[in-house]
Amino acid sequence: MKDSVAQFYRDNPGMVSSPFGGIHGINEELFAEVFRALDIDLTNRDVLDVGCGRGFVGELVERAGGRYTGMDFVASRSGFSLTVADAANIPFADKAFDAVFCIDAFEHMPEPATCAAEFRRVLRDGGFFFLSAPNYANTAGLIKWSYEALGLYEKNTWAPFGRWQPQEFESPVTSQRITRLFRGAGFPSIRRIGYGAEVGLGLLPWIDHPRMPEAIQFRMQRLFRKIGPPIAQVWPDASLHVFYKMEV
Repeated sequence: MKDSVAQFYRDNPGMVSSPFGGIHGINEELFAEVFRALDIDLTNRDVLDVGCGRGFVGELVERAGGRYTGMDFVASRSGFSLTVADAANIPFADKAFDAVFCIDAFEHMPEPATCAAEFRRVLRDGGFFFLSAPNYANTAGLIKWSYEALGLYEKNTWAPFGRWQPQEFESPVTSQRITRLFRGAGFPSIRRIGYGAEVGLGLLPWIDHPRMPEAIQFRMQRLFRKIGPPIAQVWPDASLHVFYKMEV
């Protein structure tokens, strides 16, 4: 499974993406907004970025005077040093980092409980873990379950982004499942916020369907840019992505 996931991202580098950025850029405005909401400060931090892709988090860490270590199981173009390794067996000592990041990679990890324990192991006391992950406790989750159950997509492959291109491995994570996993791994304090810009994808995933007419798609996107943020404030799980800060 791990080898097939790695090969998928070698063959489809454009799928290495996130609301925070991808192979072509970084959404600094979103980072600033989320960091304010979750009280995240990178000043002078030793940061491990698991599933780092091209390593765009390193730009933020170094700007804050911190020290950045990127880790992924697929080597990619990056201006930072990159450790090629598996998140289920992180090759660093206990309590080596002040912060660990995992941005839109956790859902692709076949051994989530083992990975969560590894994230906790390498964190120093008083450190924090930052996670961005899809959330399927919404309409998108119902579509994922039903399409996969009916055989329209293979199990653990459907996702409502990238024009519904099948993923090699996309587990149906929810905020409830993540909370249970990470509390079991030793993270007693977990805060989460929704992402207003993706409430549309969470509640009406057909917005990104390849057959959706562009005129309707643009109207729906404009509508959810207005109503998405207030919905996400009261119902974070309406959004496709949820962001977490977990302290130890």
